[in-house]
Amino acid sequence: MIKADFLTGLFLILLSLYVLFESWRMPRLEHLQVHPLSVPGIVPAFLAVVLIIFGAILLIRSVRAGGHRLGLTWAKARAGLRTPGNRRLLVTAILSIGYAGFLVGTIPYWLATGLFVLLFVVIFEWKRGLTAPGYAKLALVAGILAVVISAAVTWVFERIFLVTLP
Repeated sequence: MIKADFLTGLFLILLSLYVLFESWRMPRLEHLQVHPLSVPGIVPAFLAVVLIIFGAILLIRSVRAGGHRLGLTWAKARAGLRTPGNRRLLVTAILSIGYAGFLVGTIPYWLATGLFVLLFVVIFEWKRGLTAPGYAKLALVAGILAVVISAAVTWVFERIFLVTLP
């Protein structure tokens, strides 16, 4: 676990620094005379700072225990990708990067979010050997979840948090 803690701590710090940078670039709504502590970037910035602190603690503890000596080889990397948990993590990362990096900003936010939820549910609930009615039920449930979640998230961000969505 000390090697995993090292990589996790490093990842958390790097991701949190990026989130902190992007939260600084978010609109401050001065034209609406909004209180500085209610701007849209304050919560992501606060969470990023907290994650930087916890990531640093994780990283320091791991380095003290020798976790920075990873000893990675191609054979170990391939073996690691064969475990179901790591495969799910990789698929989740690919879907999330595709959503945040390519869909959001290219197509309307509500559509990007709906497609993300739809794909996520279908991929992770797909089971071999389902019957035709099972596939239909999966598609129906995924579609309903995608529409409801997309509408709710869009409404909350635009109406409650006053965030202009792409």
